[in-house]
Amino acid sequence: MQTYISSNYLFEEKEVGQLDSWTPEGIAKHVDIKHFYSIAMTTSLPPWRPIPSRLAARFLGTSLQGLANWRVRDLGPATEPMRRGQGNRIYYRPDKIAEWLSGGKCSDWQFSALWLQQMGMPLNVISEDAVHDRIAQLEGVKNLFPAVNRLWRDFREVEAS
Repeated sequence: MQTYISSNYLFEEKEVGQLDSWTPEGIAKHVDIKHFYSIAMTTSLPPWRPIPSRLAARFLGTSLQGLANWRVRDLGPATEPMRRGQGNRIYYRPDKIAEWLSGGKCSDWQFSALWLQQMGMPLNVISEDAVHDRIAQLEGVKNLFPAVNRLWRDFREVEAS
């Protein structure tokens, strides 16, 4: 098996996509990882794009209030930086949620690589740079992910203001 090396991680024997290798810590132990993984891998939402907290709560199988409590107590997944906008929504990236759930065993770019492979867009070489290059390439294609274009456009408009 190949060794995947990033700036932070070294993986040898286990693939990052094997859920039994994920070791959630703290409150993440109470989340149904298989539920999150199955939703995140089958949705057309790219994991590198931010999603609102309501959708993140559905992905995690928890209530919106529970997710908010985790955020306030700094127990949950990392949020995207606060932005001014309508309702001051909180956004999460599914790949960052996966990194939190895996206890650091699966970094954000590795989860994005798994999603790309699941969607039939495999990479020749699995590395952080290759994943970021593929994401940049896909973001340059208009209407590739039509189901989330409006959500993403709204997020970028709020970010620009």
